[in-house]
Order: sequence, then structure tokens, then C-alpha cells
Amino acid sequence: MPLLDHFHAPLLDDPPWPSLYTMWAAGVVRWLNRTLPAGEFRAFANVRLGAQVEADVAEFRRLPTNGHHATGPAGGGGVATVPSAPPAVAHFALSTPDDIEVQIAESRHHMTVAGVIEFVSPANKKEHDERRAFVAKCAAYLHRGIGLVVVDVVTSRLANLHNDLMRAVGGPETTQMPDTPTYVVGYGPVHRDGRTEADVWCYPAPVGAPIPAVPLVLRRGPVVMLDLEATYLNAVADSGL
Repeated sequence: MPLLDHFHAPLLDDPPWPSLYTMWAAGVVRWLNRTLPAGEFRAFANVRLGAQVEADVAEFRRLPTNGHHATGPAGGGGVATVPSAPPAVAHFALSTPDDIEVQIAESRHHMTVAGVIEFVSPANKKEHDERRAFVAKCAAYLHRGIGLVVVDVVTSRLANLHNDLMRAVGGPETTQMPDTPTYVVGYGPVHRDGRTEADVWCYPAPVGAPIPAVPLVLRRGPVVMLDLEATYLNAVADSGL
């Protein structure tokens, strides 16, 4: 089955894209844990949508503008004093980008990340701040020597985050793609001649064609050809399409 357009009619919200992405990420986790060397690496999903922060913000209590005693105890068991209004207030929006990713960690050291697969959401491509936040996260992984794969099948927004990432890390123009909105890219950090570089594999992923396999380079581990097509087909089938 070729890649479908899940961000325009007739498939828009059938199923909602977060549902499909969650199932796809889960399928990738299952595939990796069956494919990677047993006992050496373990994959797990990490899905956080920025919109969910709104519910958390609603739970924050509004601080009073005039200093007074709060009802809760302080660290030493006394009464905490809420400070009066700050001398200056800055009004600005904090970006809460979507995180839809699969992380692969060393089994014996679960906090040691060896590779990451990022699924791009529409929100990641929406505004300058969201795009910059996504690029900064990916650049941080590469600087730490962590292998990275970016999967972007979002057709409703045209930004190419791979090109933004290459410009941010000073990659040569030969690593950039035509401004195609859907693609998959693998990044393999490597040390050469005393400096850290990254091998880059770019593949367009147009609607109507199979999703290409892409190299996933694990730090201190093997290179795996990530089967995005099979895991996508399973997610589509499990969604009832």
C-alpha cells in the first residue's frame, strides 16, 4: 500500500492523526525490539502532544498580586509567604512542541539513548518557534552522537524541517533536499579526522508511493534499515482503513 494523505479529505480525521501516529510508533517499537540484538538495546515510545499542556495549565492556581501567607506548609513546616507582584512582567508565549518519538536505549543503562526516531506532527511545522524548537531538539541529539531518523508525512504544511536542521548545524548544501513536504531522513553521527560529522540519507516520501526504508545508526551499536513501510501498513490496517 502506498503512503496515504491523512491530512486532507477524505481521510482527514479518519482516524485522527494522533491515533495513527501512536499506533505507528508502537509498531516501530515492536519491530525494533524484535530486530535489535536481544539484551543489548530496548526501544520505547514517547508521545507528548503540546495541546495537552493546556489542561495542566488550567490546574495552576493564580497567585495573588499582593503578598500574603499561603495555607500550605513551607519546607521546614512553617507558613510559606507568597511574594508580592514582581517588579516587571514579561508577556510572551512559551512554545510547547509535540513530541512523537521512539527512543532506543542501551538495555543495561536505560538512560543512555543510542538512537531516536522522530515523527513530525503538523504542529512541529506550524510556526517559526515550533519549527525552531523541533530543529533544536534534533540538533542536540546529533551533537550528543545519537543516531536520528526523522519521518515527515505531514501534507498540510509545507516546511521542510530537514533543510532547516541542515542550515542550523552548518551542513553543506548537498545535504539539503528539494522543498518536498514529505520525506524520511537518517542521520548517523561519526568521528572523522578529530571532528564529529554526520552521514545523511535523504529520501522523498511522496503520497502514493511506498515509504522508503532508512538507516538507523545506533550509537555504539549496529546500523538497522528501519522498515517504515511495514510498520505503517500495520498501523493503517489496525486503524480500519
